[in-house]
Amino acid sequence: MRRTESGSKIPGPLACLWLALALLAGAAWAQAPAALARDESAAATDRHPPAHFTLAAAGDLLGPYRTVLELDDPEVAKVVSIFRRADAAFANEEGSSFDVASFQGWLAPENGGGYPLHTLAVTRAFKAMGLGLISRANNHATDWGVAGMLATDAALDAIGLVHAGTGRSLDAARAPAYLDSPAGRVALVASASTFPGMSPAGDPGRGAGPRPGLNPLHVQQVTLVSAREMSVLRGIAERENWEGLGPQSAQSKRLRLNDIYYQLSDHPGLTYDVSDKDRAAIIQSIAQARGSADLVVYSIHAHETLSGDGDDPAPADFLPPLFHDLIDAGADVVVRSGPHLPLGIEIYKGKPIFYGLGSLFFDISHTLTVASEGPAADRVTVTMPASWYDSAIAVSEFRNGRLERVLVYPLVLESADGPRRGLPRRASGPEAHRILDLIRQRSAHFGTALRIVDDVGIIG
Repeated sequence: MRRTESGSKIPGPLACLWLALALLAGAAWAQAPAALARDESAAATDRHPPAHFTLAAAGDLLGPYRTVLELDDPEVAKVVSIFRRADAAFANEEGSSFDVASFQGWLAPENGGGYPLHTLAVTRAFKAMGLGLISRANNHATDWGVAGMLATDAALDAIGLVHAGTGRSLDAARAPAYLDSPAGRVALVASASTFPGMSPAGDPGRGAGPRPGLNPLHVQQVTLVSAREMSVLRGIAERENWEGLGPQSAQSKRLRLNDIYYQLSDHPGLTYDVSDKDRAAIIQSIAQARGSADLVVYSIHAHETLSGDGDDPAPADFLPPLFHDLIDAGADVVVRSGPHLPLGIEIYKGKPIFYGLGSLFFDISHTLTVASEGPAADRVTVTMPASWYDSAIAVSEFRNGRLERVLVYPLVLESADGPRRGLPRRASGPEAHRILDLIRQRSAHFGTALRIVDDVGIIG
């Protein structure tokens, strides 16, 4: 797998079309006590792993987009209790959060599939749930421009949520964030390989200061083609007299047409080029965090899959080697967000890798009609896959720095319109077994055995 400096692609517009309606939010939950702290300049110290530590990890916060969220919902309470029992809890904020009435910016012309916005009340509710670690690096980080990204970061700081993956400079976006819990200190490093072109943070240059943005892992999809297919593509390129598209000679094994890369291969499919610079910087951030925390968590927002199909349970080929190298560098837990369904779990050198946990909230109607844009503007109906309403929370239990077991709690998100739309509930009975069976099958690919006891998946 060759690595190069190349631009990332956002997911297909239809895959995230439904997010365009996700603009209303609201909920006020009581603030839960927690000892949280962000310290980007913590000095390395000799640390001893806590005797016992639990981390609860969830997927994307795609909602709730409402003005009222009832705290006494018994199903939501069962989910919240999972987070509150843990020493630390993580999720990915798929959107922005600020007071839009006083916001001085505007909607960005390039977005991650819509403009989802959490009100400050909802963001306070995330903390009240017990969530403490929040990833901000994803394809929705700059939906409201860099101003919206910075306003959201400031709001999380004010509320007391520890977040990583965005910042006023590339160094700040790459830096670990730290949460101090009574049981120990947790570091979070967050990045994204799926994002709009305007989103990455940057270094100073040409006399200007650094560029705010997210922590990027630039990747380029490369389509693997047969010799016959390459011959046809090369013929088209030569006939159309494409200019500046890279080597076109018959000896070249790679061809670029309109920023789409093709590579000669005996096994047609996909591969990905990865930026060496970005990859090395992420590994360095993990190594930095290792010296200052009892537990190190790495998060990446990556829609890329092995086949290019967004619902393919097989991760893109660059992800497993990256995750293994990050664990070798000091990560204790790896969480991939982005996929809208629960995927496999790998245990590498005694450390858990979660390839996808789905969404914690998914406040999108199962079927919706939206207006398309462009010369042939029309209204189209989009039906969400039923699998996108399955989800899971994974609780990793560590004892003296070693993984003891992983508990997987299956969830179902309400898809029907009504007061519970988008809210999670604990799955039970046949429903729980169906979701856990899928996770078990997808984990078997990594050699991970999962057993089911009382509607909970157990590894270890």
